[in-house]
Amino acid sequence: MHSVIMAIHEGEWVVDQGSFGASPIPCRIDGEVSGYTFSWARVLEPTEEIDVDAVVAAATAAFEEAGVEASTATFGEGDRQEVNVIGTGGDVGRGVVTIRPGRNQISASATPGCIPGDAADLSDMVFGGQFVYKGASLRFPAFEGPDWQPRFYFPEEGSPLYYIEDGTPIDPQPTQTEFPVAPYGE
Repeated sequence: MHSVIMAIHEGEWVVDQGSFGASPIPCRIDGEVSGYTFSWARVLEPTEEIDVDAVVAAATAAFEEAGVEASTATFGEGDRQEVNVIGTGGDVGRGVVTIRPGRNQISASATPGCIPGDAADLSDMVFGGQFVYKGASLRFPAFEGPDWQPRFYFPEEGSPLYYIEDGTPIDPQPTQTEFPVAPYGE
C-alpha cells in the first residue's frame, strides 16, 4: 500500500484513526475469535485541487504493478461524489483508495482478511510486550511519507529511550539505522 499511496502523491499521508497497520486485531473465523487481521489507513488532503482521473489512473497502475486486481466504483455526484479504486488479491488482500473531490481528500485503507492465529501472541512476538516512553506508547509514526520505512517501535525523531517491561532501559539502545528485534532486552 505504501507503493500505491506514493504513486498517487509523494507527500506525507496522515495515519487515520490509529490504523497504523502493524498491530494485530482479533477477528472471527467460523464464529469463533480464532484469528487476527490488521487495519491500515492513511489520509491525504492535498493543497492543490484533486485530479480524480489522475488519482484513479495512478492507484490502478500501482495496484496492478503489485499484482493486485483493480476495479473502480463511483458513487454520488458533485460535492458528494466518491470514487473508489478497489484492489483485491496479492499481498494486499483488499485495499481501497477513496477519492472525495468535494472534500479535497484522498484516503487509502487495507486489510488482509482474517488469518488463523492468536492476535495477542503475535503482538507479543512483534512488540515484545508493552513499552513506556514518558508514560505513552509511541511505537508508530504519525504519518507515512516518501522516505518511510515500516517500523514497529518509537518514531525516528528525537532520541527516545527504550525500556523492557520491568522499567530497565535496554542496553545497548537500538539505533535509528538498525531496527530493534523483539522481544527487546533479551
